[in-house]
Amino acid sequence: TQQLIIGKKKEFLYSSINSDDYNSKFFFKSILHHVICMEIYENNFIKGISFESICSNVPKIIGSRSSIQSILNEGLHRNLYFKKQSDLDKRIKNYFLSKDFLLAINKWLDDEKSIFDELKK
Repeated sequence: TQQLIIGKKKEFLYSSINSDDYNSKFFFKSILHHVICMEIYENNFIKGISFESICSNVPKIIGSRSSIQSILNEGLHRNLYFKKQSDLDKRIKNYFLSKDFLLAINKWLDDEKSIFDELKK
């Protein structure tokens, strides 16, 4: 069963990287890309997440502040993320996922769930 899970995960990962869909390519470009997307996703429905919060959540071994900033800028440039001023502190800008990127991540989550559901049968 574990081999089937690993096989399905590899197949999905490789097809995402080779896809014409930039959302998938970006999401799986590196571990740092992946965890930044998940940090933003986790906070997307609340108040968003600030650069400082992302930096404090992501272990330093995965990525530096400058690497995180570069990926955030790339996501903004590609319209995968957007920034909005915090309601609590006007100096802080919080990151959110664009509608299309949110849908792409939700699709990935559904695909992940289906892999594990299929293997439970």
